[in-house]
Amino acid sequence: MIIPQTRAELFLYIDQIDPVEYAKTRNHLTGAVTKLSPYITRGVITLPEVRDRLLVSHSAVDCAKLIQELAWREYFQEVWWAKGEAIFSDLRFSRGDWQHNQLVSALVAANTGVQVLDEAIGDLYTTGYMHNHTRMWVASVGCNLARAHWHELGRWLYYHLLDGDPASNFCSWQWVAGTSISKQYTVNQKLINGCSDFKQVRSILTFDREMMSSQSVPQELKAHEPFTYKTEYPDTTLIESVADQSVTLYTPWTLRMHTHTEASRHILIIDPVWFDRLPVSPLVMDFILAQGRSVIDGLELFVGSAANIDGIGAATSVHAQAHPTNLEWENFATLVQPEKIFPHVTGYYPSFFKFWEACTKSTAR
Repeated sequence: MIIPQTRAELFLYIDQIDPVEYAKTRNHLTGAVTKLSPYITRGVITLPEVRDRLLVSHSAVDCAKLIQELAWREYFQEVWWAKGEAIFSDLRFSRGDWQHNQLVSALVAANTGVQVLDEAIGDLYTTGYMHNHTRMWVASVGCNLARAHWHELGRWLYYHLLDGDPASNFCSWQWVAGTSISKQYTVNQKLINGCSDFKQVRSILTFDREMMSSQSVPQELKAHEPFTYKTEYPDTTLIESVADQSVTLYTPWTLRMHTHTEASRHILIIDPVWFDRLPVSPLVMDFILAQGRSVIDGLELFVGSAANIDGIGAATSVHAQAHPTNLEWENFATLVQPEKIFPHVTGYYPSFFKFWEACTKSTAR
């Protein structure tokens, strides 16, 4: 079960990670994955902190695969910074075979008949967690077999994920669907059996992987339904004006106490501009609030636009970490740029391969 953690607890947890075992087994559903993503997504720990902590106890060679996987997250963030709103529509390639832009009912109901997927979706609803490979399989079934456009399905998965990050989530769906790269990611029952303890013989995925895109939409996947999920907002706890006080603002993706400034008020902003657009489940909202309170002393909550906080224009100082969701805060706050593993690699790269190539060159200097 994924629970809120303090930074000290997370560092001790990272010290127990075996990067060699991770590299060997991460593709298997029972492999030695780190499950750090909820804390990285929420900004409790940074990618450089994870890397540096690993390198204290392990060699660069042993950590290479895990660091490369961390770089995928940094890559998706760079795509968001560079492309902005474009990550919510087809980035590079369009497809003419979409059947609809709704949810695939069998996926939502965990009733595809593919045992691994149905069990994983059921677990997602109760835990907020899904193995990365299972996410790819779900996306491939939804986009490349049911031929449902990735956007609404991406919103559905995002709604339930404790580690819901817009860039990682929607860019991953595009990668699978072949709208950010020119190839679709395919899956079949044989691949799933090889990466899990399930040994299902027949299912809607009983075909050769290279034949997935030429399959007719199975009857089990034809039914579809609109996206109807909404965020249930918590009550605002912020009461007193912040005029004449020092303030630090936080987003649900930047939950880390700032050390560069001493603030008398610490306020988490739940902005409906983003949470109406990308709703989250009560489980996710509860995790965000509990995690924030675990790492930020005296955290207050404001539901609304940060610009509407009483007295924000008269505060003695306002600081925040920059994030693609809070750039308008520059009107009244000093924004600190996020820390990166590869700070010299910026801008848009059309593929992770190109990005990683640039990262490798930057570290070789």
